Amino acid sequence: MDTDAKTGNRKGRPNYPADFKRRLATEACKPGISVSKLARQHTINANMLFKWRRELRAGLFEPTTPALLPVLVKRAAAPATA
Repeated sequence: MDTDAKTGNRKGRPNYPADFKRRLATEACKPGISVSKLARQHTINANMLFKWRRELRAGLFEPTTPALLPVLVKRAAAPATA
């Protein structure tokens, strides 16, 4: 039941680590699990856990990898003389 929530967000709201959110959201997706009971066990609001579960299903907790794009570098044209 360790949440490791850090304040510092606006209005002093807790800022939960992504792995904590992912772990609880995954647990909440299991059949037979009561989201409300799970939220109470971890002293968080059930609506927050429902939101995390939606975000997990939408793929928002997947690690993002930076996309590398090919770059073509051309020489600068010589300045025109008049």
